[in-house]
Amino acid sequence: MTVEHHDRNQRRQRQTSLIPLRMSSGGSAPLRGWTAVVLAAGRGVRMRSRRPKALHEVAGRPMLLLLLDALAGAGCDRVVVVSADADDAVARTAREAGALVAVQREPRGTADAALSAVEAAGEAGRVLIAHGDLPLLTSGSLAALANAHLEARATLSLLTVEVEDPTGYGRIVRSGGSVAAIVEERDADEATRAIREINVGVYAAEAAWLWPALASLAPSAGGEVYLPDAVRAAIAAGRAVLACPLADASEAQQVNARSQLAAAEAALRARVREALMAGGVTIVDPSATWIDAGVEVGEDSTLLPGVHLLGATAVGRDCRIGPNAVLRDTRLGERCIIGGSTIEGATLADDVQVGPYCHIRPGSTIEAGARLGNYAEVKASRIGAGSRVGHFSYVGDADVGEDVNIGAGTITANYDGAEKHRTVIGDGAFIGSDSMLVAPLSIGAGARTGVGSVVTRDVPPGASAIGAPARIRKPSGEAGEEQ
Repeated sequence: MTVEHHDRNQRRQRQTSLIPLRMSSGGSAPLRGWTAVVLAAGRGVRMRSRRPKALHEVAGRPMLLLLLDALAGAGCDRVVVVSADADDAVARTAREAGALVAVQREPRGTADAALSAVEAAGEAGRVLIAHGDLPLLTSGSLAALANAHLEARATLSLLTVEVEDPTGYGRIVRSGGSVAAIVEERDADEATRAIREINVGVYAAEAAWLWPALASLAPSAGGEVYLPDAVRAAIAAGRAVLACPLADASEAQQVNARSQLAAAEAALRARVREALMAGGVTIVDPSATWIDAGVEVGEDSTLLPGVHLLGATAVGRDCRIGPNAVLRDTRLGERCIIGGSTIEGATLADDVQVGPYCHIRPGSTIEAGARLGNYAEVKASRIGAGSRVGHFSYVGDADVGEDVNIGAGTITANYDGAEKHRTVIGDGAFIGSDSMLVAPLSIGAGARTGVGSVVTRDVPPGASAIGAPARIRKPSGEAGEEQ
């Protein structure tokens, strides 16, 4: 085997070692066998938006999906999302995520919304209920609530938290350490208003008690029934009610207004950065680094200031990204060096280098060891292992083989005014600077184009194309020249 073939085989092996987009979290699953009910029918009037409140994004992901992620992480495999319509955006998003949908046709309060899920909940013995505007809840806290509920053999359990300013929330009144009441602010006296422990709005309950209890709640003067009323009913009936305090008060952050959305955004992004740094990633300036929830970065990678890692992006180990790079829905292998460029919907294998000011567009694959110079653009193309794309080049709708040199200023002219056409460049070809390759076009392995050539015809393997329009010179040893 020649050295050249050995190097190519190594590159082929490296280009398959991309890290997965999603990794299993493992661990226990205390919510397995439970049904979770997510209340997402509210429109969020204070958000002043045509978008349903639960679909506003925090750290690049809708709040509803963040909560579904947390439930899945705690082992819950059956989720019912309560929406205002069977086919609205909330319902469609829930179904796409694998959840069931129940409909609260009229806004009659949170207890009525939960009761709307009774049929979809099926025969589950235990139910967890959560508001869909709690994007910072973690799997750990949901698991802790479920475990505490089981250990205490409680009928109803709820998450609580102590906050500096409890204004607007229901206060948890305790007697001898146990929950004695939940008092809404409008009904609280001065002493009760001073209580800092509040109701988060997440409940765990025994289904055999829950559904009849919700159905029997008396409506308010406005005709609505609320979940805190169920807590009061359980206490009045002598049922075991357990309050489980959250360790991290930020998890209780509800989003009812744009200012709260911004606060949740800052909190979740900080959490994401802290988790990555704890996992061995260097973030030179965390305050200037923007990372969406769900992004994965391998250990010993370095993120320089101004980096944006967005959507379903995964970065391998030992990479160096930035400064000022934007990666969206992109997968990087190991040891990649990415300058201040924009990469969207692309896959880059190991040891790829991308200079500054490049744009790699969706549907592109950059194989192992390939390099892109400054200001290069790649669109819906494959760049083979070890190939080089020079500065100020455009490679669109092309299949570039291995060890190809594409000189600076080269363009694949892929659009004829009506349709897009592809360019195929074989292994080892040399494309001279400022070449214009007019698709559809095939350039054979080992072929060459001269500087400034306009190539409108296929170039056989080993041949040369020179001039504007280019004339084809046959490989050495073959007589003649094609006009």
